[in-house]
Amino acid sequence: MSKPANKTMIGIFVVVAIGLVVAGILILGSGKFFTDKPKFVMYFDGSVKGLAIGSPVVFRGVKVGTVTEIGMLFSKKDLSVLIPVYVELGEADVTMMDDSSPSAKKRDRKKILYEYLDALVKRGIRAQLEMQSFVTGQLQIALDFFPDKPARFVGDPSKYPEIPTIPTQLQELTKRVEQLPIEEIGRKLQSTLDGIDRMVNSPETTRMVRSIGQAADETRTLMRDVDRQLEPLIASIKKTSDEAGETLKKIRIVAGAIENTTGEDSVVVHKLNKTLDEMERASRSLRLLADTVEQQPESLIFGKKNLKGGTK
Repeated sequence: MSKPANKTMIGIFVVVAIGLVVAGILILGSGKFFTDKPKFVMYFDGSVKGLAIGSPVVFRGVKVGTVTEIGMLFSKKDLSVLIPVYVELGEADVTMMDDSSPSAKKRDRKKILYEYLDALVKRGIRAQLEMQSFVTGQLQIALDFFPDKPARFVGDPSKYPEIPTIPTQLQELTKRVEQLPIEEIGRKLQSTLDGIDRMVNSPETTRMVRSIGQAADETRTLMRDVDRQLEPLIASIKKTSDEAGETLKKIRIVAGAIENTTGEDSVVVHKLNKTLDEMERASRSLRLLADTVEQQPESLIFGKKNLKGGTK
């Protein structure tokens, strides 16, 4: 007799089969494995360390593709090495701005990219390596427009369209530094330093420094002598000015008496008044000199300063 079938096992088998069918429908419906994504190639002449299969391709921050293969291309002609990187694009939805049809979003992405690639390249679209993570050092490929960068094609026969590449900012900076005439700059710098050393250590410079030091010492000695003699000089000038003032007062009294005796039109009185005026101006000049020397002692050596800071 045959053994009766296990209903539990039959139920499990049916559930698993239904699950597989549903999963297959979802996968096939999404087209994940059967979508024909457009493929492109890019050639880099620098290091691609940090770039791997599966690395993203982005356009202004939006992921539009994935790296599928990284190879190496060797030229026997000039012994140069290029790194071809193959990518699949079309992961982002592309909407045509000037297409008002309901199926605008459902257009064939492969057809769109192939159709407009030449125009995009002419407008300046370029591929450039970009840091994806500073922590892990992983790279990604960034697409953007650089109209000032000329398109450079390798021209290698391939079934994939080529997107031109440009170096990274670090590579451009390194190239510019390498192009600098470092040796010539170093020679000129060394020559300049040698000239400065010769000038500083030359006998003429030594004599000049010594002369400046001597002049400074003499100036300090002169200023000390002036300081010692300044107070007595100012006191003497003020005393002379005061005495002249007292003398003028007495002479004014005598002149008044003479004027009363001889009259205002007397020649003697006229000459006496003129002499007194001159003596009074001289007294004021002495007082002004004393005040100036007291406020600006250096005027005895360098002259009196004018209002603009110069000397008279």
